[in-house]
Amino acid sequence: MPSVALRQPVEGTYHLRKIAPPVCVRNALAEMPILRAAGAQTLDLLADGAEFVSVPSGNSIFERESLPTGLFLVYSGAVRLMALGPDGRARVVEIFEPGGMFGEIGVFTGQRYRTWTQAVGRTVLIHVPCERVVQAVAIDNPLSNRMLSAVCARIQRLVDSIGCTSSGGAAARVASYLLELDERAARPEGPLVLPAPKNTIASLLNLTPETLSRVLRNMSDEGVLTVSGRRIRIRSRTQLRRMTAADPSAPAG
Repeated sequence: MPSVALRQPVEGTYHLRKIAPPVCVRNALAEMPILRAAGAQTLDLLADGAEFVSVPSGNSIFERESLPTGLFLVYSGAVRLMALGPDGRARVVEIFEPGGMFGEIGVFTGQRYRTWTQAVGRTVLIHVPCERVVQAVAIDNPLSNRMLSAVCARIQRLVDSIGCTSSGGAAARVASYLLELDERAARPEGPLVLPAPKNTIASLLNLTPETLSRVLRNMSDEGVLTVSGRRIRIRSRTQLRRMTAADPSAPAG
């Protein structure tokens, strides 16, 4: 992956510029899950104007109220989507890992962002301008359907997350999240690796970092998990599933 220079943000959004030959960007696009079934014409169209951008840890990709510039695909690293809670505090509402996409709502609505995004660790993204994305879905009906399905799946996950984090106890939230990670894991028998530091995961689950640490420690003491930093091995999925059905009135921490 070539080194990348990043210009300073203007109006809350980074100005992106091409830093790799088009063929390199095209190959990277073809590796993205949403584009693996895309034909040559679609890939050529998206690659014409697509750019790699490197974002230092903690830096914004776009800010709240900034205008959308295009679709972002995570090549490496991770990105957290932030929003203001009812109490006015910032909280994490979603984490995008390699292969994930974000920014599509702004692409198709043209409206200013109501959320903002930050890099989790040094992150490399692929940015595809709005007009290229709109042109691609206009000529590629299967791509349009896949993007619609992906957006619907994200909405469902967010709805499930709201239900869990608004009423479930702390242990139920953590158990549900770990089981979801387990379902998406490429190697089901291997350890899970949290996609972000524990304080970010705690915010995602609407918990304090101290509560998350306490829950993980209790699960480890009970033989449900083995925890080593961000690496977690599930030792009893049966017990973990039982925890998701725990009394929702239990203290959330």
